[in-house]
Amino acid sequence: MTAVFNFLMIAGAVQGFVFNIATFFSRKKIEKTILFLNLFVFFLSLNNLQSWLIDKGFVSSHGFWQDFIIPWYVLIVPMYYAFLISYLEIERKRWTFILISGGIFLLEFLTRSWVTYMVYDGVWNQHRLNDYNILEDTLTLSYSLFLFFKAYRILYKYEGLHSPILLFDNLHWLKRFMSMGGLVFVLWMTAIFFNLTGMVEQPYSYYPLRLGSSILIYWVGYQAFFQYVILKDRIVLRGVIRNKRITKGKNDQRGLPDLDRSQKEANTFKEIQTFILGEQHYLDPYLSLESLSREMNTSTSSLSKLINTYSEGNFSDYINKFRVEEAKKLLSHPDYDAYTIVAIGLECGFNSKSTFYTAFKKFTGKTPTQFRAEHS
Repeated sequence: MTAVFNFLMIAGAVQGFVFNIATFFSRKKIEKTILFLNLFVFFLSLNNLQSWLIDKGFVSSHGFWQDFIIPWYVLIVPMYYAFLISYLEIERKRWTFILISGGIFLLEFLTRSWVTYMVYDGVWNQHRLNDYNILEDTLTLSYSLFLFFKAYRILYKYEGLHSPILLFDNLHWLKRFMSMGGLVFVLWMTAIFFNLTGMVEQPYSYYPLRLGSSILIYWVGYQAFFQYVILKDRIVLRGVIRNKRITKGKNDQRGLPDLDRSQKEANTFKEIQTFILGEQHYLDPYLSLESLSREMNTSTSSLSKLINTYSEGNFSDYINKFRVEEAKKLLSHPDYDAYTIVAIGLECGFNSKSTFYTAFKKFTGKTPTQFRAEHS
């Protein structure tokens, strides 16, 4: 079991370092958000690597260095907090917490150096160092919990948060991460409890915590980076679509049925279609039969019947046709080759990658990836 824990711990650390290298080399410019994300993963990986080196005996088992640990874990949660407020673009005082965190790291580093030296020199016994370990762990946990709860309040109390990012990201993935982070804190508190009571000896008391942090490296690094890239792509694409540099709005009638009819129903349907195209309502992922019927002052049953009759499909297919046509323009345009397919789908009105791919395949017979490859 020890071998399994050690393998997962070093695998998580290596994965974190690979992530750092990959993200830095894949970006022409390293934005602050990406920098803080990388520092979060970097310090988490360093902490796991240090623990692995000690457990595997690569650090001297005698003398000063056998008990010396660099407190990288002090900087993990502050870097996540800095990433969060940078991602949301909501606060400019992030440097205050970074400076405080750096000060705590330096203080713990110097204090540990002094305590370790006193024990190594024989002035104090080993019991003093064990007491200091518990004290340092408790203080660091308290500070990290403080920042964690600040991040929690930002995410779950954002009704008053006027962040432009909320127009592009529902933050569900960040909330999932907070749940995972909460579990890691529980494991951390459990480790301290085991150390205080002596129920489980070190390093075994920390194994669940290190396993949890390794999983966290795998998940948060790539998920956060992926979401950030999508966010930036969507901001640019929304400007393009709303400015109608690609979309022609209400004058775009390609692929639509012939509406040159005298019947009242046909004219009503044409008004509905003009409303949808002219204001680009099909780009709204929350557009529904009910919301459209309220806008058009008609019943949902009448609206559904009109759409079924004149569009030769149901409401969902009718709206998705416009979205797919919009996506096809962007996917086939060379100026937007660098933008992710997921970002294009979301900005064209789809609320998830799966619904975008399903609808696109239904109306084109190809996946968005295949379509882009054929037109690149």
